[in-house]
Amino acid sequence: MDLLSDLTAAQREAVTHVDGPLLVLAGAGSGKTRVITRRVAYLLGRGIPGRRILALTFTNKAAGEMRERITSLVPDHGVWVGTFHAICARLLREFGPRIGLDRGFTIYDQPDRLRVIKSVMEQLDLADSGVAPEKVEAAISRAKNDMLDPESFLARRGDGADHVSAVVGRVFKTYQLRLLESSAVDFDDLLVHVVSLLRGDRELRAKLDDRYRYVLVDEYQDTNVAQYAIVRALSVDSPNLCVTGDPDQSIYGWRGANLNNILEFEHDYPECKVVRLELNYRSTKNILRVADHLIRHNRRRKPKELTTGNPEGDPVELTTFASETDEAQSVASTIADLVREGEYSYGEVSVFVRVTALTRGLESALRSLSIPYQVVGGVSFYERIEVKDTLAYLSLLNNPKDNVAFLRAINAPPRGIGKVSLDRLLAFARGRGIPMLAASRDAASVAGLSPKARSGLRDFALLMDELGALSDHSAEEVTRRLMSLSGYRDYWANQPKGDGEDRVANLDELVSAARQFDLEHPEATVLDFLADVTLSSAVDRWKDEGGAVTLMTLHAAKGLEFPVVFIVGLEQGLLPHSRASESDAELEEERRLLFVGITRAQKELRLSHCRIREFRGQRSVAIPSLFLGELPEGPIVYRDRSGMDGETTLASRRIGPRPDSSRASRPAEPPAPSGSGFRLTTAASLGGGGRSASTVDGPGDDLAAFRPGVLVLHPQYGLGKITAIDGAGPNRKGRVAFAVGGERTFVLSKAPLRPVKGA
Repeated sequence: MDLLSDLTAAQREAVTHVDGPLLVLAGAGSGKTRVITRRVAYLLGRGIPGRRILALTFTNKAAGEMRERITSLVPDHGVWVGTFHAICARLLREFGPRIGLDRGFTIYDQPDRLRVIKSVMEQLDLADSGVAPEKVEAAISRAKNDMLDPESFLARRGDGADHVSAVVGRVFKTYQLRLLESSAVDFDDLLVHVVSLLRGDRELRAKLDDRYRYVLVDEYQDTNVAQYAIVRALSVDSPNLCVTGDPDQSIYGWRGANLNNILEFEHDYPECKVVRLELNYRSTKNILRVADHLIRHNRRRKPKELTTGNPEGDPVELTTFASETDEAQSVASTIADLVREGEYSYGEVSVFVRVTALTRGLESALRSLSIPYQVVGGVSFYERIEVKDTLAYLSLLNNPKDNVAFLRAINAPPRGIGKVSLDRLLAFARGRGIPMLAASRDAASVAGLSPKARSGLRDFALLMDELGALSDHSAEEVTRRLMSLSGYRDYWANQPKGDGEDRVANLDELVSAARQFDLEHPEATVLDFLADVTLSSAVDRWKDEGGAVTLMTLHAAKGLEFPVVFIVGLEQGLLPHSRASESDAELEEERRLLFVGITRAQKELRLSHCRIREFRGQRSVAIPSLFLGELPEGPIVYRDRSGMDGETTLASRRIGPRPDSSRASRPAEPPAPSGSGFRLTTAASLGGGGRSASTVDGPGDDLAAFRPGVLVLHPQYGLGKITAIDGAGPNRKGRVAFAVGGERTFVLSKAPLRPVKGA
């Protein structure tokens, strides 16, 4: 096959670049994966051994697609292709002992990590500290992404650390000790430990730099500090680093992604070659015009001009609904019509939301019309109780030090060993510096245990010894045998019909998953199967079978494409998220998030917002997203189905003002009152029983209008109620409770608050 014949000039330029750093700025839908895989094949064709090439990406789905394409071009290529976390896990299996890590270490997923953190907080008497374990977990994860250990975390905050930081610091240190005693790592540790190896062992760094002389990184805009450090360390002696990405699609800042990594690549590698891929193969011209016009409002980006040879396509639809119920019902009925008319199948349609909580109403509407759907990012197969229990057995089989796995497996099925007995066993084990499984073999020496507990612990240890003899067998055989020998499958099979049947079916499906893994990885071990399961994401587990509408968050949609896309809930406080008002950087990331959603659409795109929305238990007036005022007029058809103005095509009317591009990263002004295409209403008036709401001219004109109990409107936070007034004169302050955004305090003479009349 001629690797270059069907490529554009820019794509050929990227593919044929061999030595030296290369930055490929790849616009949405510009054939990035084709360029990466063809470049790998080109390098192989130049006589470079596959073992010298390392290709890194972020999801197993993307890695699998990349691997398949390379194999179709060059069978038996030998190239290392995988996610950052998977490659780091492989390196730690090989070199982990250099930093005191057993090769059989367990990888804790997010639920496991949270379970350990809760346990640590109880141990340190911090369960009632007022800091949620989830908040501690997020802070520890962010610290690790920034390459901070417990000591440097506290040192950065100094003696005056706030209460939350002080709690996190204490938990962080003990949490790491817990991981060490269990020979376990969490997702972040996979990266951090590899960075430690590369920084602390010059010989090893040089060895790996020589091993991987050609490094390719996909989605480089999503790399964090640790991933950046790994890539840099592997590209010192052989700086043949190729990174592809798009600053306009950087949407993971909240989990540590550093946009500067791609924006400053040319500074890091002054001799680099830069190639721009600007021809979009995915979307219609109208969809691209909307996306391109929106993203130009961002400042922190690398300019490029998205073009396409695709047809103009239908105009993008932007619809105003009265409520979230109307919005959901309209989306469902539109999908039903599209399928009934034979234009699309259910699997060609996706609905994107900013947060998963918004899928509830959509699911109800789809069910009412018997439309099949799947939610990506819900409770996944591998998070179900019976599956997690079985995986705990496998983890303990491979890593007898894993106390978290022990505590999960010991009563699956129930063995009558209660919390008090397990606490005594844990204290006994720690007193002797041994794992709980080893301690259970000597249960007779543990003070305070009942005969039943001693017997149960001893029998469990014998069971694990028996299973240990199978550790070098296939993943399918080990999984099947442990279910039988432990009695776990029989336990669920003997439960009442319904729940028991479903759990047995899931256990059998786990065996099928193990069998499939064995077929795809003939040389792999049970340990490899566990790593594959643990490191897969919600999108990796999504089955693209084409028979159901897909509901997913905008974040989960990254890297996917659908012929028809709906994006709902385009309102202030949702998209952009309420916290985006805190900085221009966060607002720009929210704009990039909408850009990503828009560019997933191939043929049809429908956007919508509501006048009234019930969200998180509060029903309030919803303000259209400021991003709607940044969309171009030509490619969009505006429809008002809120019942206010009837069924109207609003070709020239605006949902809100168009921001001046010179200050595009600032919040737009609030939507104008009635008469400009949008007016605020109360829930009562929508139902025909109340008056239309209106607003006074502004806070500066009548401060007396602000008093406790008054409803007010804010351009970012939406509708709120004044709960307290403090002071007098121009410095008078008001505290406002918002439906979205919580409570906030404002100087009333300066705040963009408007009292709502008639609500």
